[in-house]
Amino acid sequence: MSRRIDRAARRREIVEAHLRLIARDGMQAATTRALTAELGVARGALWHYFSSFDELLSETFRMVFERTNARIEERVADHDGVAGLLAMLDEIQPGDKTTHDEAFVVVSFWGRVPSNPELAVRQAAVVDSWRRGMLARTGAAVEAGELRPQAPQAEIVDTLLVLNTGGQVEHVLGTPQGDGARLRRLAVQVLEPWLTDAGRAAAAVEPSADAGQA
Repeated sequence: MSRRIDRAARRREIVEAHLRLIARDGMQAATTRALTAELGVARGALWHYFSSFDELLSETFRMVFERTNARIEERVADHDGVAGLLAMLDEIQPGDKTTHDEAFVVVSFWGRVPSNPELAVRQAAVVDSWRRGMLARTGAAVEAGELRPQAPQAEIVDTLLVLNTGGQVEHVLGTPQGDGARLRRLAVQVLEPWLTDAGRAAAAVEPSADAGQA
């Protein structure tokens, strides 16, 4: 049992070092040589724990996903509806150093998918999980009177997910469209046609002239 625990701990240590390298020096610099130097081990020791670089990248992606979900749970614990939905997006979209670093890992992971389609399975699981979480919050927003009853919840959530994916790519590319504050405003614009006065208050935006027309 102790050998299994040691192996799991060592794998996590390698993944954390890989994440540090990507965040600090970029994906291209996070080579096998750089990673073994970071860990102070021989190359053979590294691949004793991972069968390939893609497996390592996949585990790094999984760690990012776990950390993001932990932040989401903490942020939305006391928020539901529109406020909870936007808080969830804040932890996914790049807006601070943590999410900035994670965007580089995620976009690097996506770049490996064409050469290894099996990696897409993990991404699909992430999107499905976040989609269900977002739909739960749009549903709560309708019940709370923050979104109009006729709001197309599935389409709203799908648009926000696509916005998140594109926003992360733009952020890594360094374009203005990848700015965290700008992405937040775009997310609110997606919701805007369906927000009630209560929803606008929850989203911290000014009421519009037709806000009361449900």
